[in-house]
Amino acid sequence: DYWLSLLYKRLIGPKVLAIHMAGLQRKHRPGRVIRDKLRIYAHCTSYHNHNYVRGSITLYIINLHRSRKKIKLAGTLRDKIVHQYLLQPYGKDGLHSKSVQLNGQPLAMVDDVTLPELKPRPLRAGRTLVIPP
Repeated sequence: DYWLSLLYKRLIGPKVLAIHMAGLQRKHRPGRVIRDKLRIYAHCTSYHNHNYVRGSITLYIINLHRSRKKIKLAGTLRDKIVHQYLLQPYGKDGLHSKSVQLNGQPLAMVDDVTLPELKPRPLRAGRTLVIPP
C-alpha cells in the first residue's frame, strides 16, 4: 500500500476526467451480477510533479480479472508517449507477498531515509497497453 500511495501522491492531481471505454462486451445472465473487473480512472497529473508539463494526464488501471487485458488508447491519447508505472507483487507469494516491484524491479529504501527513484517505463505512442491481473 505504501508504494501505491506514494505514486498516487506524486502523480494524481485533483481534477478528475471522464473516461469512455469502448469494446466492453457484457452479457447479462439471469441471476448473475455483472461486476466491473477492469477499472480505469483518469486525472490531470499533479501540477506539483515537475517531470510532466501542465495538461498531462494520469490514468490508473486496476485489472481484477484472472488474465491480462489489452487496452488501446484512442483520440488524442493515441499519439502520446505513455510512462508506465506497473506495480506488481514481488516474489513467489503473489498477492500475499511482502514486497512490491515497479516495472519488474523490486522496490526498497536505499537507506533509512532515502526513497528509491521511481522510474517509469516509456512506451511508444500508439502501443497497446497490456495490463496483467
